[in-house]
Amino acid sequence: MKHKFLIVTQYFPPEIGGGSQRSIGFAEELSTLGLDIKVITPFPSYLMNKNEVKTKLKLFEKQNINGLEVYRTFVFASDRGNFLKRMMYYLSFTFSASIVALFELKKINFVLTISPPLFTGIVGLLIKKIKRAKFIFDIGDLWPESAVQLGFLTNQTAIKFAEKLERKIYREADFVNVVTNCTREKLLSLHPYIKKLNYTPNFVNMDVIKKREKPAYLLDELNIHDRMIFGYAGNIGGAQGLTIITEAAKKIKESKNITFLILGDGVEKDLIENEITKHDLVNVKLLPPVKREIVADYIALFDVMIIPLVKKELFTITIPSKLYESMAAEIPVLLAVDGEARRIMEKYNCGIFIEPENSGMLAEKVLELSSNPQALKQYGTNGRKGAEEEFARKKVMNNFFNTINCE
Repeated sequence: MKHKFLIVTQYFPPEIGGGSQRSIGFAEELSTLGLDIKVITPFPSYLMNKNEVKTKLKLFEKQNINGLEVYRTFVFASDRGNFLKRMMYYLSFTFSASIVALFELKKINFVLTISPPLFTGIVGLLIKKIKRAKFIFDIGDLWPESAVQLGFLTNQTAIKFAEKLERKIYREADFVNVVTNCTREKLLSLHPYIKKLNYTPNFVNMDVIKKREKPAYLLDELNIHDRMIFGYAGNIGGAQGLTIITEAAKKIKESKNITFLILGDGVEKDLIENEITKHDLVNVKLLPPVKREIVADYIALFDVMIIPLVKKELFTITIPSKLYESMAAEIPVLLAVDGEARRIMEKYNCGIFIEPENSGMLAEKVLELSSNPQALKQYGTNGRKGAEEEFARKKVMNNFFNTINCE
């Protein structure tokens, strides 16, 4: 009999971003390994066009998505522009997901909750206690630490509550999954009571993400023939610090063969849009998020992927999932993230490191790469080889499967 495996995640396609891609990767790959996969996730609202962000007044809706049994549940949809809206968004899903998991699903052998946010762990705790399931807590970013460092969480009472919840989840989880070795070492030091701590890096579907020709229809639509495209795709939030791109664009406005392309949405999109308008940055194109099915078409336009995060100690233990995707697609990277992400990039020699928030250095390296096609080709080849070696989805998921003893 197949093991019943439940995934609880705040982010799932058609939403975009690293959390969404990790969630669908777990679901699709584990289903091929003989597990009966069910997913509980909110009605879509995150990183989508604003006219699509609407609260759906329905507890849940059962869907079949490419053979996966998905339960879409109620969430207070918002642009998460302030702390209260964020909390309503997170906690409303925690409530609806718990109700559906406890009363709609009969048997659960394993429950995997994906964080952030931390509150998905509450669902895991309940299912472990009531359904007697093994509880796996998957950590993309450390919460509440990341929220505090980024200034999203400042109330001391809320911080203490979140830290207490964090410790409770770590104590009760049968497995704690982390995406970086640095995070693993940090948790081993701070929380030695964790039962089993696994390293399961972010991954990439090598069969789907690969080098492609630039789509002619987009070159025509965006009028970017004969341009070098330095691109970013994903969340436009405070953590990403995308003003590094607009500031760099100001410095090289006279280079008519270079275009910066930003694809996505988020709380700082208006800021970026205002910068483009204010400084007449005709060399920057800001595009709305697109459906998952055609994201790859846009990324195929990129000659180089820009991957920035703001300069915070927290991000030295963070590896943006875009790094793996760029490597698989043979797209060189300009990586404005220090620490473990930089170590991976330099290990496989698939791009150039930029000091975080240093727009002058970014502008300099953009000009350097725009005139060095041989380096671009070599970085791309190296990246693909590195992704196949360490971050291929099938390989990572097989290791995860064996670790949790799902045979």
